[in-house]
Amino acid sequence: MHPGTHLPTTGRPSLQQRHTWQSSISSANGSAPSYIAMDPHGRRAPAAYASTLCLTRLHSAPINYDVIYGPSPRTVLDRTTHSPVDAHTLSQPATDPPTPASSRILLRSDKFPWPVVVGSCRNGRSPDITNLDLLHSLHETLLTRVTPQEWEALGNGSRAQRKVTQAYEQRCTRLGGGWEGGVRRVDWLHGKTRLIGIEVEKHGPGAGSGRLVFGKA
Repeated sequence: MHPGTHLPTTGRPSLQQRHTWQSSISSANGSAPSYIAMDPHGRRAPAAYASTLCLTRLHSAPINYDVIYGPSPRTVLDRTTHSPVDAHTLSQPATDPPTPASSRILLRSDKFPWPVVVGSCRNGRSPDITNLDLLHSLHETLLTRVTPQEWEALGNGSRAQRKVTQAYEQRCTRLGGGWEGGVRRVDWLHGKTRLIGIEVEKHGPGAGSGRLVFGKA
C-alpha cells in the first residue's frame, strides 16, 4: 500500500565557541557542488561551524531540537537548562566565515537517502545562511511526503517498511493527528528525531562534509 496518501496497515561548550568542519556547498544557480573555499593546491579548506550545532567526539551540540517541530525560540532549547535558545543565537551565521545566502550547504545522514540542501530561506534579513536557516531546511526536508517509488524501494512487506510504518504511527499518535498526511521522510529516523548535532565526515567519498546525527526524542 502506498503510504503517501493512505495509512499503512502495519561537558557543555559555550554557544559562542567555534569548531572546525568542512562544508560542501553549491551555487544558487544550480551549478555543480563546490566547497566553501579551496587552498592554492585545490584542496578543501576548512570552515569553522557555529558550536550551536557542532558535534565532536568530546561533546554533543548544546541544543535540544526535535525535527518534527518547526524551529523557533520555543522549540530549540538549551540541552542542559532546557531554556529557549535566544533568537540572536539562531540568527547568527551557520559557518565562520559566513556562507553567503546565494550559496548552499549540503548535509547528509546515514539514516535516510536524501541530502539536506540548506539555503537562506527565511526572511532575507541576513546576507548569510544562519543557524535558523539550517534548522528550517532540515525540518522542511524531513517533513516532505515520501513518493510511491521511495516507499517501494524499502521492499514490499520488508522489515524496513514495517519499522517506518511504526515510526509513522508513533509520530501521528504523539502529535494527535497527521494520519492523512501519510509517511514522511522523518519516519526513516524510526523515532530518533532529536538532532544531536553535525559532525565532520572523516572517511570515504563524503570526507569533509557535514553529517547529521540524531537520537531518541
